[in-house]
Amino acid sequence: MSKKIILRGIRKTAFVAKRVTTKASTVSGRVEDKATRMIHGTDPTIKIYGKALQEEITGNALPEITPIHPALPLPGRKPVINLLLPSLQSSSFFGGTATALIFAAKLATEKKMPLRVVETLVHGNAKAFKLQVFLKEAGFPMKVEDITILNLAGRKYNHYGYIDLHPDDIFVASAWWDAHILNTLPLQNKYIYLVQDFEPCFYNNSDQYVLAEDTYRNKSFIPVFNTKLMMEFMQKKGYSGIQSEDTLYFEPAVNIGRKIGYSELKKPGDKRQLFIYGRPSVHRNLFYRALEVVNKAFAEGILDGNEWEVSMAGQDKLPNILLDCGVTVNNLGKMDLDKYYEFAKTIDIGVSLMMAPHPSYPPLELSSLGVSVVTTKYEDKQDLSFYSKNIIVCDSSLSSLVEGVRKASLISTQKRIENASASTLLSNWDEALNDVVKAILKK
Repeated sequence: MSKKIILRGIRKTAFVAKRVTTKASTVSGRVEDKATRMIHGTDPTIKIYGKALQEEITGNALPEITPIHPALPLPGRKPVINLLLPSLQSSSFFGGTATALIFAAKLATEKKMPLRVVETLVHGNAKAFKLQVFLKEAGFPMKVEDITILNLAGRKYNHYGYIDLHPDDIFVASAWWDAHILNTLPLQNKYIYLVQDFEPCFYNNSDQYVLAEDTYRNKSFIPVFNTKLMMEFMQKKGYSGIQSEDTLYFEPAVNIGRKIGYSELKKPGDKRQLFIYGRPSVHRNLFYRALEVVNKAFAEGILDGNEWEVSMAGQDKLPNILLDCGVTVNNLGKMDLDKYYEFAKTIDIGVSLMMAPHPSYPPLELSSLGVSVVTTKYEDKQDLSFYSKNIIVCDSSLSSLVEGVRKASLISTQKRIENASASTLLSNWDEALNDVVKAILKK
């Protein structure tokens, strides 16, 4: 009897163990199966979360530093001047982009080499013919067959971008991410780094800030500075890639005055024109502060709303803005060159703020037309009167800038034209770049 009881106990224990083992095996199998589905991205319970996580990672990615891969050139391919640009849009022929294009064209002219523009971030709509027209107007006539555009902006982690390299190619970068890319390529010679701004300040403390700074520490480039102000600012930073003896710089040419003539005297009864360089997408242009300044100038009676029209330009898809003082700021959007030239000659006062070490182009261009321009100080940039007495540089405080507008309003049109005539700014790009390009080619 006791033997049967023992056997029954053994049987029951074996049965329970079998159930437990089977359940454990099932659970183990389910875990294994779920892990497999997670690996392959086919698990429905995490699909939504996985998509959100993927979008979060993608949204914080750095597409500007997606690698470009080297390739061999086709047989017989001659060396070219390669200019890396974020994008080549028809509306890109302003400011730093225009300067980089003109600088590269000057190199191509001096070396008698074709020009290849490499788009690295966004594929634009500008064609070689459009670029040829722009360069001809800037003083660098080139054959359209000597200009090519290479689009590498569409590259992804799974869609490579290749650039063929000739040992005698010359490379030029201006944006930090293009310098970063060139540092990864097996170039035979140093490339030219056209430093036009302190680009880390475009960002908060971030990966982009660190990566931008790193490009100044690399010793694989020849630095060329757009303005003496930029050169002195960067030398004081002490980056290992930029030494005190790196003194290659140029002062930009401003040919807008030469093209359309200085502002004409206002006719009796005509309203005066105040212009704001308005780009809220570019934080260093201090869009909100500029609106504050103009609003306060009218609210305090420094400017009479019945005597002035107020406009802004520089960015599309912005509404007209009704200020508290009752004055409306009319947005003209991002104008093409011809419209910009035509409008510029009607301006009396420009408010063009820039929290950066370089003078920026709008104050230089507008002052050369006889416009009084109010802009901001930044570290070494304390005074720009050596360019033109039409440029009034102020602290970034509201009161200082409003006082700047008051001073600008008191300068007569005739005096502004006299100041423009005495400007030290050149109007010929070939002359402005001649010495620095020859010095580069010696290196």
